[in-house]
Amino acid sequence: MILKHFNEPENQILAAEVNQLRILSEENEIYFQQTKRIWETSAETKRLEGIDVRKSVSSFRARLDEATYIEPRRLFSWTKVAAAAVVVIAVGIWIYSKETAVNYIVKNTSSAIDSVLLNDGSKVILAANSTIRYPEKFTDDLRPLDLLKGKAFFLVAKDSKRPFEVAIGNSTVKVLGTSFNINYSESSIDLSVKTGKVMFTPNEKSKPSILEAGQGLNYRYVENTLQMNKDDNAAAWFTKELRFVDTPLDEVCRQLSEYYNVRIELHDQKLTAKKFNANFKNTSLEEALTALKETYSINIKLADQKIIIKSL
Repeated sequence: MILKHFNEPENQILAAEVNQLRILSEENEIYFQQTKRIWETSAETKRLEGIDVRKSVSSFRARLDEATYIEPRRLFSWTKVAAAAVVVIAVGIWIYSKETAVNYIVKNTSSAIDSVLLNDGSKVILAANSTIRYPEKFTDDLRPLDLLKGKAFFLVAKDSKRPFEVAIGNSTVKVLGTSFNINYSESSIDLSVKTGKVMFTPNEKSKPSILEAGQGLNYRYVENTLQMNKDDNAAAWFTKELRFVDTPLDEVCRQLSEYYNVRIELHDQKLTAKKFNANFKNTSLEEALTALKETYSINIKLADQKIIIKSL
């Protein structure tokens, strides 16, 4: 599955399956990283395919026959130099491997919101049932992070020399310093920008999109479709605040359904064109529905584990 993922980087469904495999255990993550390194290194071996080994050996032997014999001198000294060189190279390799080794941290949340402070000063707020993966220490040229599932709000510290990059399956979000929200579900990616600018790239074959504060998008990676939108309540899951300004009633019902984790259906086409204006802060579902009822002549009832709204 992992090799197929590397061969088909545009396959978002496969990328999501691989991400799920990675977060199951630390052993799976280690195996993924080792396979990735081998895959990236294997590209370099293609340069050797054009070498004619037999021709090279014959040429080498010919040069040996033409060489003039020189009596060896101070063999013992050169042996010591060679041994010392081997030691220096070995130590250098050990130091390099220690310096380039990257320790990754996987953060999971279960039933509660949690936050992570990264070593560059950036902060990530995770919704329940969400997972991120990030290096213990960022490099000098990049600040990478993987959102493996769920929702996360990012408060990125400004650093013009080191872009902050979030990988979501085969998609990426790159910024220098801003705040934004990402919702990574089984079929789509929702991105909304709170402050600053971000660059969203759906996959390796797609052109990036630049989003500014107040803008958002929905990318359905199964169908490979992208739609720009605006969702003022994308981060309501942690701000506990809902804001509606001339919002169509069907969109209000959709956002309330997502926020309160219930199913709310509008069973009247006449109501969809109605606009709703309100601000909710730490408001219960009952209070929100009461506000709707006081604004419009509607009937609200519970049936089959869902809330149905109709005109009176």
